[in-house]
Amino acid sequence: MTTRLNITLPDAVAEKLRAASENKPSEYIERAVIRQMLADDLRKLAEWEREHPEDPGWGRTNDETAEAILFGSAG
Repeated sequence: MTTRLNITLPDAVAEKLRAASENKPSEYIERAVIRQMLADDLRKLAEWEREHPEDPGWGRTNDETAEAILFGSAG
């Protein structure tokens, strides 16, 4: 599915867009928007990780659980 959007740009920006996109502005804008959304999500993730530091025991517990599932409980 494709959605058609009308956008307004200053003339100078539109000219640069046409030149930079080799006259394929929709493809260029799509890539730019995806890159920006990814950058925003990575910033949000970094912020969340700063606010929620990992519990040191969490990784060890998960490793032990994975070993038990994969190799059976030792003992």
